[in-house]
Amino acid sequence: MPRLRLFCTISIFLCALFSSRAQDWESLAVGYERIIFDGADIQATNEALIAKAGCYMQLGRYADASATLDRLRLFALTPEELTDALYRKEMMYYLGGEFEQAAALVPEVEPVSQDILMLHSLVLAYSGRYDESEIMAARCISWDGPSPHLDELLALYRQRPVERNGAAALALSFFPPAGHFYNEAYGEGLLSLGLNGASVALIVASLTGGYWITGILGGAIALDYTLMGSIERNQQLVETHNNNATILFGDRVRDFLSRALEDNRQ
Repeated sequence: MPRLRLFCTISIFLCALFSSRAQDWESLAVGYERIIFDGADIQATNEALIAKAGCYMQLGRYADASATLDRLRLFALTPEELTDALYRKEMMYYLGGEFEQAAALVPEVEPVSQDILMLHSLVLAYSGRYDESEIMAARCISWDGPSPHLDELLALYRQRPVERNGAAALALSFFPPAGHFYNEAYGEGLLSLGLNGASVALIVASLTGGYWITGILGGAIALDYTLMGSIERNQQLVETHNNNATILFGDRVRDFLSRALEDNRQ
C-alpha cells in the first residue's frame, strides 16, 4: 500500500507538471500503457492502470477510466488496495452517469471512510434506492459524531419522489386523454383527444355513408396512429418523469451533503 501511494503521488506530480506544459493527459495515458506493453510485473501493471485511469478521469472520459480499472489484477491487490480500486471504479460510473452500474458496486466497497459513504449515498439516491441512500447519508454526516443536520436529512428523505405507475398509465391510455392527464401533460392530452376523436368520427361517417371498407380500414389505420401513439407516448412520459424526479432528488441529496459536510468542517 505505501508503494502504491508513493507511485500515485509521483504520478499526480508528473501529471501536474506535464499538464502545466502541454495539458496532454492523453500522452500520459499512452505512456502508462507503454509500461504495461513493455512487460511490467503484476504490481507495476496495476499501478500503471490506476494512473492511466486517473488520466482518463482528468479528460472526462469516465467510461474509458472504468474500462481501464476493469483490467486490474484484483487478486494481486491487498484488501486496502482492492477497496480503493473499487471505490475509484464506482466513482467513474457515478461521474459518467451510469448510476445503476455504480450502485451494483456498493455492496463490494466497504464504507471505511466518509468519502465512500458520501459516494454510496449519492449513487443510491440517483438510482432511486432511497432507503439505502438515507442510511448511508446519515452515517456519512455522523462520521465524526452526532450531526445537527440529521433532522434536516430525515425531512429531505421524507420528500422522496413518488414514482408514477406504468401499469396505471397504460390502462388510462386507452381512454384519451386520461393517460396524458395522469402524466400532467394536459396540452398533449387535449391534442390526443382531438386526434382520436377525429379517427372515430372518420369511422362513423364512413360507415354511415356506406363506405364500409374505407370506414373499417381507414379508421383502423387512423386509430393505430392516434391511439397506439398515445399509449406509447404515455409510457415515455412515465419513464421520463420517474427518471427526472430521481435525478432532481439526487441533486438535492448532493447539495445537502456538500453543505452539511462543509458545516461540520467549520
